[in-house]
Amino acid sequence: MEDSGLGPLEAAVLDLLWDTGEEMSVRQAVEALPGRTPAYTTISTVLENLRRKGWVDRRRTGRVWFYRPLRDRSVYAARRMHGALTDSGDPRTTLLRFVDEMSPEDVDVLRSLLADVPREEDA
Repeated sequence: MEDSGLGPLEAAVLDLLWDTGEEMSVRQAVEALPGRTPAYTTISTVLENLRRKGWVDRRRTGRVWFYRPLRDRSVYAARRMHGALTDSGDPRTTLLRFVDEMSPEDVDVLRSLLADVPREEDA
């Protein structure tokens, strides 16, 4: 699947970082993950994987690494949407069904955004 390339635990850790809006140590992340009791080493590995994939950065204070997101939720959501379109096998029909499910306000936003996108023949 051509999506964000993130697993469920990676996505949960990113959600946590986005929700807190502050740098977090591995220990803080372990303690703050809702409904989970993952091992310290598991979250440490997840954060390092996210760093390697370019989703988070880290800063060292003393002997402790603190992590912060480099990309926001909208980037993550856009990559997931792109992956869903690619995987659908019929992006046109998928887009039509997606737009049919949108609120009128969101359709207006989409129209406005598309109006600002240059067409290939205009470039």
